[in-house]
Amino acid sequence: MLVDDHRMVLLGLRTLFHNRPEVDVIAVAHDADEAIAACRVKHPRVAVLDVTLDGSDVDGFELCRRLRGELPEVEVVFYTGMDDIGIAERAFASGAQGIVSKGDSAGDLLRAVLLASRGRTYTSPVFAAQADGRDFEELSPKQLTALRLLAAGLERKQIAERMSIGEETVKSHLSEVRRKLGARTSAQAVAIGLINSLFDYDPPAE
Repeated sequence: MLVDDHRMVLLGLRTLFHNRPEVDVIAVAHDADEAIAACRVKHPRVAVLDVTLDGSDVDGFELCRRLRGELPEVEVVFYTGMDDIGIAERAFASGAQGIVSKGDSAGDLLRAVLLASRGRTYTSPVFAAQADGRDFEELSPKQLTALRLLAAGLERKQIAERMSIGEETVKSHLSEVRRKLGARTSAQAVAIGLINSLFDYDPPAE
């Protein structure tokens, strides 16, 4: 599904995906309400969203959170003209699987959509280049594992059980993760980790 408030952008995206055997555009929407309604009926595997949705009561980040909350099977890829690193962090923190700059090639967007359809992440080179400039220490294997499990949606107690350690130890690991990555919150730590390719989001098996 394609979501953008500009009709010409939607037309361009439909043209991009036309005759691509890997992708079938099953719905388009111009605002958040249309997008949610379409997802409920069409059940797309991936929704491509713009960050700014003029005419909607919410922006793309809030729409992403609502979609992921109600229809978690729908993965989200942001397609935006904004190129600030904070935009990428907010995208991943809202639950997106990828973010692509409108200055990237058509192939980049196609790749992001295909990766998202398999539950894999993609970060535009524009944002990745900015993220590479961060000066942070390397995470220990246990800290990286705790961050990966956090990204997969596990609570602290579940992370402790999965890693066979105490909850206080998990709390300590995540505190160190935030410190080393320069993150204020756990959500921001996950976003920074994804942007820097410290791990690729892949939900662990039950």
